[in-house]
Amino acid sequence: MNYFFRLRFLFFSLLLSALALSAQAQSEISGHVYDESGEPLPYVNVLLLTAADSSLVKGSVTDTTGVYQLNNIADGRYRLSAQMVGFRSYFSEPFTPANLPADFSAIRLSEATTELGEVVVSSTKPMIEVTSNAIVLNVASSPILKNGTAQEVLEKSPGVVVDQNGNISVKGKTNVLIYLDGKPTYLSNTELIRLLESTPAENIEKLEIMDNPPAKYDAEGNAGIINIVRKEQAAQGLNGNIGLTLGYGRYPKASPSLNLNYRQGKINLFGNYSYYYSQRYQNTNLYRRIPSAEGITTFDQFSDRLNWVRNNNFRAGADWFLTERSTLGVLVNGNRGNWNSTGENLTQLGGVYDNPYDGLTANNRNSNDWNNLTYNLNFKHQWENESELTLDADYSQWKGDSYQHNNNFYFSNEGTTNEPPLLVHTFTDSDIDILALQADYSRKIFGDWGLEAGVKSSSVTTDNVLDFQTQVEGEFVSDPQRSNQFQYEEDIKAIYANLSKKWGDRWQLQAGLRGEHTYSQGHSVTIDSLVERDYFNLFPSASVSYAYNDQHQFSASYSRRIDRPNYSNLNPFEFFLDRFTFERGNPFLNPQYTNSYGLTYGYQKSVFLTLNYTHTTDAISQVLEQDEANQTTYQTTVNLNQIKNYSANLAAPLPVADWWMLNLNLTGFYNDVQSPFSEGGEIDKSRFSYNARAQNTFSLPGDVKFELSGFYSSPTIWGLFEIGEQYQVDAGVSKSLGKFSIQASCDDIFNIRKNNVIIQQGDIDTIVRNKWESRVFRLNLSYRFGNEKIKQARRRGTASDELRERTGGSN
Repeated sequence: MNYFFRLRFLFFSLLLSALALSAQAQSEISGHVYDESGEPLPYVNVLLLTAADSSLVKGSVTDTTGVYQLNNIADGRYRLSAQMVGFRSYFSEPFTPANLPADFSAIRLSEATTELGEVVVSSTKPMIEVTSNAIVLNVASSPILKNGTAQEVLEKSPGVVVDQNGNISVKGKTNVLIYLDGKPTYLSNTELIRLLESTPAENIEKLEIMDNPPAKYDAEGNAGIINIVRKEQAAQGLNGNIGLTLGYGRYPKASPSLNLNYRQGKINLFGNYSYYYSQRYQNTNLYRRIPSAEGITTFDQFSDRLNWVRNNNFRAGADWFLTERSTLGVLVNGNRGNWNSTGENLTQLGGVYDNPYDGLTANNRNSNDWNNLTYNLNFKHQWENESELTLDADYSQWKGDSYQHNNNFYFSNEGTTNEPPLLVHTFTDSDIDILALQADYSRKIFGDWGLEAGVKSSSVTTDNVLDFQTQVEGEFVSDPQRSNQFQYEEDIKAIYANLSKKWGDRWQLQAGLRGEHTYSQGHSVTIDSLVERDYFNLFPSASVSYAYNDQHQFSASYSRRIDRPNYSNLNPFEFFLDRFTFERGNPFLNPQYTNSYGLTYGYQKSVFLTLNYTHTTDAISQVLEQDEANQTTYQTTVNLNQIKNYSANLAAPLPVADWWMLNLNLTGFYNDVQSPFSEGGEIDKSRFSYNARAQNTFSLPGDVKFELSGFYSSPTIWGLFEIGEQYQVDAGVSKSLGKFSIQASCDDIFNIRKNNVIIQQGDIDTIVRNKWESRVFRLNLSYRFGNEKIKQARRRGTASDELRERTGGSN
């Protein structure tokens, strides 16, 4: 333990040293951009790039008079670039802030009369950006991030913690809603985990982490929304890339991928395919104490598991540019794969017990197969007055089946026992159908007020069949007491409106209201249990921002959100996990509601401090219940009275030198859980926790980038669960050779990442210790091919949206 203390002390000492190094003289660059006739050019992207490898340091957009300004520039060697569609790009010679070229005050761009040449400027986005609505993690900017999976990208995101079971929390809050390309997934937690851990990070462009999303987004998710945006390619002619990622920890991993895009005239065709294969081990120790009138019985369970997953992901679509202002698109997403697991378990009984055995050994095999297809039809039209209409229709089918083979053999310390073995087979079939229709409209009203309005209808239907079989006289037969069929339907109708207004360069206001009507019906066919819900809620949201000057910016935000129970949590049936553990749902679960408040301070439009407070009522939480007579534990879900969360987050991209960029993210939060509990008990848990992530990127000669990052999370609480500390150190290196690039990385270099959970609830004492394959070496090779001239992708905004968000502006 002293070794890890010294390691953490050294780690944070390096951070403090880097902070001290970053406190150096700051300069600014300003000027005008004109065309050849001397007319000022508005909305030109002006970029400050490192001289070594043209990595992006800062960005600005010229105003309506052609003026640009770049503030707080550290000492170093840079290049300046000015870019605008229809004009030749301007690139300066290398310079230092102390010796600025004279032409910076009046940059002139000439019109592009021919197709651009073959020179491609490598301009890397900052790994972390903070906008008025979200923290943005640019995956492609990190050789560590883009070598892993989507789940591993989440694990390394600012303020995000993912446990060994795939549960996600942001700033100490659970119930995060995951979006893919701006759309909810509608998957259960288990299905979402399978999808994330089998999606290569190479296919991801960025992550958007939103604490208080505006009214156009679903009201689901008390911890906000994480939107995973996948890559798009859209250059004239044929272009694409091919990649291969190989990995090894204790077991091998591999992921080949292919991306293709073809655009000619008014038609754009695109598609990508990736295959993912991984083997991974997991060791678990589960210790339980069950009190009774006779004394205390202990269960000490050890489990060794080997998991492997195979998954095929594909995405294909077409855009038809009907006119300059109208686009019709079709899109098909799919993934098909399987997850398998084998395990050996040993359970030793201790203390006081009245059993003819002292423990049991178990071996089990699990197999899960799934097939998911999503079809999308979309239409977009823009009018000359900047009004915009977007129509979307989605239909998804998720089909899955699973098989579990569990053999339990009892033993006695004397070596003999008359207890017969318990041999179990379970088969599960799951079908999910999703239909979602959405229309969004935006325009200017009353002069310069922005209006966004829309409607959405979504319908989810699930059918789950469980066949539980035990061996009787040498044959497996269905047990009607343990078999189950559960059907669930949910319909949500939503309408929203959002108003926005900007006063000069200082004040900006956004206010919205969303109404959602929910009807749900859960039917346990086996036990003939039917539970219906029918309710309507309003969800207001608002944000206001004020720019005191270029050095200091302030903003405040509020939103009300909802989390509906997962359909599997509503099924009252008991599911067999092992001889001493069962899981059962709660058909009387209510939705939980959260009021979320946020304050943000920005310094120099790059360092951001965010304060948040959330208050959740009827909080949905997992709990444990004991059956002393049968010595079994039941895991179920209940509504707690309230959970309060206070958090502070500091995000600071710090240019230590022109070759060294430090991205620092610190989060501190306080969770307070209070609720009456069964039999007059009271739950009162609270704790202050924090986590820190530092990512150092070094630009070395020869277009080589080296990255070293560290993560630490102190002990925290999630509902009733107390999570132990976690930490790891990662490293990666990347090199570009024209159209060919290579990246190598190692996650958890010292193999120290683990997960410990303590559950103390009334008389229940449970300790879970987990260690999984966290140290993994990866090598990624990729090659771009085809035409890379004149990129003109279809976007839901203007070409300068990205830079305006980076500099604090908005649409």
